[in-house]
Formats: sequence, structure tokens, C-alpha cells
Amino acid sequence: MKLFHLLFVQLVFFFALQSCNHANKEKSEINVQSDKKGDSSRIVADSFTVIIGTYLGNKTRNYYGANAPEKLNVIWKHYLGSGRSEGKHGEDKQWFGSGWTGQVLITEEYGKLCLYIGALDHHLKKLNAEFGEMIWQFKFDDGIKGTGSVYVNTKTKKAEEKYSIIQGSKRGYGLSLNAPECYSLRSVSMLNGKELWRYNVRKTSSVSRDVDGTAIIVNDTIIAPLENGYLGFLDANITNSIGKFNTPLEIDLVPLFTGKDHRRNLIAEGSPTVLGYNVYNTCGSGWLFGVDVSSKEHVFKYYVGADLNGTSPVTSDSCLLVTVEREYIPGSGGIYKIDPRKESEDCVLWFFPTGSKSYADWNGGIIGSASVKDNLCVFTGIDGYLYLVDHIKIEPNSSSSSPDLKYQHPKPVLLDRKYIGPTISTPIVVEDKVIACGYSGIYLYWVNSEDKLELLDKLNTGVESTPVVWDHRIYVGSRDGYLYCLGE
Repeated sequence: MKLFHLLFVQLVFFFALQSCNHANKEKSEINVQSDKKGDSSRIVADSFTVIIGTYLGNKTRNYYGANAPEKLNVIWKHYLGSGRSEGKHGEDKQWFGSGWTGQVLITEEYGKLCLYIGALDHHLKKLNAEFGEMIWQFKFDDGIKGTGSVYVNTKTKKAEEKYSIIQGSKRGYGLSLNAPECYSLRSVSMLNGKELWRYNVRKTSSVSRDVDGTAIIVNDTIIAPLENGYLGFLDANITNSIGKFNTPLEIDLVPLFTGKDHRRNLIAEGSPTVLGYNVYNTCGSGWLFGVDVSSKEHVFKYYVGADLNGTSPVTSDSCLLVTVEREYIPGSGGIYKIDPRKESEDCVLWFFPTGSKSYADWNGGIIGSASVKDNLCVFTGIDGYLYLVDHIKIEPNSSSSSPDLKYQHPKPVLLDRKYIGPTISTPIVVEDKVIACGYSGIYLYWVNSEDKLELLDKLNTGVESTPVVWDHRIYVGSRDGYLYCLGE
């Protein structure tokens, strides 16, 4: 009898301990905090680490990975497939691989490295990073061009809702621009690839209802650039059912245009950048806007007049780099360095013009974004050049005309440039390496001690997407249909 009593007590203690351990694990998993050992953009939650969780790495759009390789050997490649979609001029086309901006997101989940990428075959895909094997894929209504964002929901205890991808797509294959519903922004569970909610991008005077830009999450609010001309503020923790679907609570819609705009191009393809208490977003309307996250009011605006497609990274001196396409303007496209703490033309610290060579539907300037590291800034143009400049130093006795030809601005010091052919991809700088992609290939450069670019390797394939680096491997999607894992 005593032996039975002792065994009973031990069993009770054992199950109580297991229950306690389970509760502690549950609490640990939703206790999300910044990784103190590595980059401040990394988020650690128990056995789940967000390494690259949004376009250009973090909320300030200036982290592109770590430990760049010195070779572009193909370690593996995964066929992303193809899908039909509407082209720029309304034509029906077959699209292959990944498009613009199409950057891979990277997580570490229970000791395994995982990749997430949206593809032009209409699917968001999760892959094992070691061999490129697909774990799951979720089908959207149209091709996916842009990059998603990881959302860590600290308020839910449901496993499939804790970690999700907020992903945009084109409006819907075969869907009219005037359709009553256009669900081109969705939330997909990272656990099992199931849809959590979808959001209707409403019809406006804009010529698009796509979502190619990348949302960002600030204090559990999803801030999403919409191609109907608005910056959407959504609360994903409050959803309503519409038929078979859930939709997030719409907090506010902030316009990225004014009465000064001169066309129906209100397309916001760039992604919001956090700087201080504000988010900054460009728009095809020609404006760079700063919006206070709390009040949802415009607190900064600068009118360029050109089509602005890029995302603006924050520099080491808390300024923004704004790329300019050569469209709707008499002068050259190029790149601005802007200090949003100043007003009017005083906010322009310099402007660097790129060539006005035409390619496909573009007439010059920069379609993608710039990347920064310390004093270095890299960008590529439709003119075919990869540029390396010192964004801190000004070229003495030199100036450039603004895109509208109304002003003269200083120019930064050009350190080097290399011809790589026309491109809309965004190059990245990681340590002393630069990875630049274009329609003629993938280029790996070393920035030597004299701040000159030395070519280390090249891979021939056509790329519009943005590369990313992690642990001596480069991940980038191509228009040949494949996602490449490259390294040593």
C-alpha cells in the first residue's frame, strides 16, 4: 500500500511538472524580443528566429544579411514555375520565376533554416534552405512580384497565428480593375501555409490595385503601401468575417497624393521606411511623404514630380536615399539624399544623376532602391551602371540639376562604377562585398581598401529580384524560373 501511494505521488508530480514545462514553453514562444547577440533587426521567440523578415532586412531598410561568399557556385536551384498575368500594357503574358522586388525572407525554425518567397506562378512558397526542398505553397489570385513581411503576433496563443507572412500580389488574373473586390493583400500562416485573412484594395482613380510594396509592422499595426494611392494602417488582431474569409480592421487610409498631382499614376510601389516616429513612403504621384505613425498625419512631404518606385533606406546620419525614375520630368533620373528634418529644398543634401539611356519601357533613372553600409551607398540604373558613392562626402566644385531642372544641388563623391547592363534590381552591400543583379547576370564584387570595385565572380542569368545573403550563401530568384542558392 505504501509502495502504491509513493508511485501515485510520483506520477502526480511528473504530470504537474510536464504541465508547468508546457506552460513555460508557451509563454516563451510568445515573448518576442530583439536578439542581443546579432543584428537589431533579428527577432527571437523561443525556437523561432527571424533573420530577414522584411524587404531590405529591417524597418530602416538597411540590413541585407551577413557573411557574404567569395564565389557564385550554384549550390542548388529550385524551379519556382510560371503563371499567366497581365502585363504593363494590358497584354496577357506568361511570367517565370520571381520578379521585382522578390527578395527572399529567412528564418530559423527549430534549428532549421527556412526561406519564404513569392513567385510569379501565383504562389507564396516556403522552402528548406539546405537543399531547396519545398515545405508548402499557398496560391494567390495572381502573380506575386513583391516581398512579404514576417508578422509575429504576441497576442494570440494559436500556433498557426503566431507567425505569419503579410504578402501582396497583383490584383487578380482576369479580374477587372473595376471589380467590387480585389484581395491583393493577404496573411498566410508560416506554420502550415493556410490563409489567415485577406484585404480588399478598393478602387480609386489610380490605374492599379496591386500590392507590390512590402508592409511593415509597428506596434502590432500593419502599415501597407497600396497601389490605389494609399498607405493602409491595419489591425490584424481584430478581424471580421466576410463570407468564408476574414478581413483585418482598417484603422486608417493615408493618401500618398495631393491636388498637385498631374496623372492617374498614384501607384505606391515603394515600401514604408521607419525613421523616428514617422514612416516615409514614395509614390508614383511624384511625392515622398512622411506620416506620423500615431496621428496618421502628413508631417513631411517633398515633391520630385517623377515616378518614384524605390524604397528609401536610412543612412548612418539619419537621412533617406530616394531613387528617381526618368518619367514625367525634363531632366535626369537618379538618387537624392534627403534630410526629412528640414523643409523645402533645404532638405536636399545632394542629387546624383544617372544616364538617360532607354531600355524596354524605361527611359533612364533608377527603378530599384539603394543600399547603404556606413558611408558607402550602392545603386544601379537603367543606364547599365553599378555606382558606388560616399554619401557623406560632397564633390567639391561640382553640382547637378534637379530632375525638374529648377535647382542646382551638390553631388556626392563617386568612388567607382562598373557596367553590368540595364537593371531594375536593387544591389546590396554586405561587409566588403557588393552583389548586383541585372538582365545580363549576377555580379559579385569586392570593395577593396581603396573603395574600388573588383569583380570576384559572375553568373549568367536574368534577374529583377533583390538578392539576400546569409552564412556564405546568396539567395536570389531569376526570371529564368529558378530560385538560386549560390556560394562557395
